[in-house]
Amino acid sequence: MVVAFLRWVVVVAVLCLGLTDEASAKTVFLGGSQTAGWKFMGCCKDVVNKAAVSNTTSKILKTLDPVVRMKPEKVFILEGINELYSSNDSIIARYREILRRINTGSPNTMVFVQSVLPVCNRPDLPNPKIVELNAGLKALCAECSNCVYIDLHSHFVENGQLRQQLTTDGVHLRPEGYKLWQSLIDPYLSTPNAQLTRPDVIARLGRPDSAMAQ
Repeated sequence: MVVAFLRWVVVVAVLCLGLTDEASAKTVFLGGSQTAGWKFMGCCKDVVNKAAVSNTTSKILKTLDPVVRMKPEKVFILEGINELYSSNDSIIARYREILRRINTGSPNTMVFVQSVLPVCNRPDLPNPKIVELNAGLKALCAECSNCVYIDLHSHFVENGQLRQQLTTDGVHLRPEGYKLWQSLIDPYLSTPNAQLTRPDVIARLGRPDSAMAQ
């Protein structure tokens, strides 16, 4: 029922809000229903949001070519929560292929891998596995060129779980969650890619005090 509602909301958002022209897009969002939620939050309007409900890294790979042909300046990815049934090694391998294909087809594109968010009251989605996956994603980004890891997880977590005031159902976010998320990625959206190759800039953008007060 939640999935059906989210599908309806996304359709309405596309019809009512409109989206940035893909031909002129400088930033693309990829991910699942959490990222799709941006479409009806009234934020990040200058972004082409390619997220889809129930998305996975496997599905992103199947639909990645049009994104690469757009040659955007920035691509933000948040995925993994819908495929925790897979091993973390398998998920990271698919991330690696996503990064390889973007870097090969659009070498000037900077990719931002956002950490998978914690969950609460969802025993089917183990938080320890999410923490382990995020560690693997961070290590992967350190190996790849034009790739930045963004730690969202530590800002959303409390006592090992997603902060309950930020979620509707233990996974999906309330408006307050999106406000926090936006405060964390806005600096990366607004900073020119040329500066994002400097370690001092990345360190400054990743500091907790750069986020919205929690």
